[in-house]
Amino acid sequence: MRRLLLAALPLALVLAACGGDDDSGAPTEPGVVLVDDNVFRPKTITVSAGDTVTWRWVGNNAHNVVADDFSSDLQKEGEFEHTFEDAGRYNYHCTVHPGMNGTVEVTP
Repeated sequence: MRRLLLAALPLALVLAACGGDDDSGAPTEPGVVLVDDNVFRPKTITVSAGDTVTWRWVGNNAHNVVADDFSSDLQKEGEFEHTFEDAGRYNYHCTVHPGMNGTVEVTP
């Protein structure tokens, strides 16, 4: 039994590290998205038209936030803000890390 547990431990650690859609580390501040290592937290955020979203770098790697209407610099720390004037769905991504993407849902 002990050998089975020791053999299963590395697999459990790998699976736990792959939870890219988990928003458990998302900030509790409204309008804030954390830019962590290869993931935006939360992946989807909802704000009202006229609100500003702040992306806050908390990871160790350099990332950017890029969409059709806005983009940040490639950075490892700091913040980037964008005000969403119009209702709609805005998809964004990091150009450095494929699969690192998020969405801002803007309600009227």
